Amino acid sequence: MKNIFILLFLGSFLTVAAQEVTTLASIPPNYGDGMIMSPEGNVLVSGGWNKNNILQITPEGVVTEYVSGLPGPVGMGFDTDGNLYVSNYTGNSISKVTPEGVITEFASGLDGPAGLIVSENDEIFVTLYGDNFSGTGSTVLKFDLNGNSEVYAYANGILDAIGVTMDEDQNLFITNLLGGKVIKVDTEQNIETLVTVPGARINQIVYSNEHVFVPSPNLRKIYRVNINDGTVEHFAGSGGNGTTDGELLEAEFNKPNSCAINEAGDTLYVLDGIVGLIRVIDLSGTLGINDIEVNSQGFRLEQNFPNPFSATTSINFNLSNTEKISLTIYDTQGRLVDQPVNKVMNPGNHTVSINSDNFSNGLYFYTLEVGKHRVTKKMILVK
Repeated sequence: MKNIFILLFLGSFLTVAAQEVTTLASIPPNYGDGMIMSPEGNVLVSGGWNKNNILQITPEGVVTEYVSGLPGPVGMGFDTDGNLYVSNYTGNSISKVTPEGVITEFASGLDGPAGLIVSENDEIFVTLYGDNFSGTGSTVLKFDLNGNSEVYAYANGILDAIGVTMDEDQNLFITNLLGGKVIKVDTEQNIETLVTVPGARINQIVYSNEHVFVPSPNLRKIYRVNINDGTVEHFAGSGGNGTTDGELLEAEFNKPNSCAINEAGDTLYVLDGIVGLIRVIDLSGTLGINDIEVNSQGFRLEQNFPNPFSATTSINFNLSNTEKISLTIYDTQGRLVDQPVNKVMNPGNHTVSINSDNFSNGLYFYTLEVGKHRVTKKMILVK
């Protein structure tokens, strides 16, 4: 019998030169849930369960109302004709808004619809969080433009689902509000947990260039997940509770809960809704996760070897400076399983041996923290 043990370890951090978080515009405080780019290149922000409208923000920061008269708008998506589809959490419905602003009811009687995305084939995918804030939703529905629906994904890790996004190959990525899971649903409707961001509450997410951007309002950080290997980066936000602009890992967010990326893929917009701010990150200078081995924070990590492994495996990393190191292992529920390393380590090469004897069957994640920086990756145990 084979045990599959996937351990995540430190990958290379994002290295950027002079990349910063800036503030584009102010909107009413305690406003906003979903975020999307319009065909015209403007940012749309849905009001949320207790609002009835959607705001529009231009790239220059001009704020206007886009549409009103919606019962708790949350998720949004455009079809190829420019019609906007909106999931209404309070109304348990989906509305269709034409380019002329005419609103009609597209679907009703849903169990707390939350995230929504429209594919390039005009298929509408909606996550069901659960009505009346129950958090019991385990379903992703698919609609065609005629309103016909089917259950596209159910359970297998999906629970209190909100976030949904899609890559170029039509693979869906789903996030639960609690537990930090990022779940992949491929075009054959196979469901797997891609990675867990330990301790993160996750609302709305967005995909671009082989990565899913994951804002976490409770950790006050934005993470970036590589869809190919499940690597998690701490992308932006110091974790401090504030609204200070600045370099990616030094800037402060209050509660970042949604994000959107423009069509060119070079600008990330972040909704800091409690304080009513639209924040912006220029992605044009971003290097990919695997573009470098040594990052600006002074450490280098190698993939574990062997991988897959049957009993033990080794993790090698290099430190340029004396650093406090913490290596922690989590299960798929985000619960701490083990902490092999928690101490100050000197500069140089280091090897940590992981023994699988005390682990049960299944999927695990591990995270290495170096100073205030943290990254998560994976490996496989086959006994």
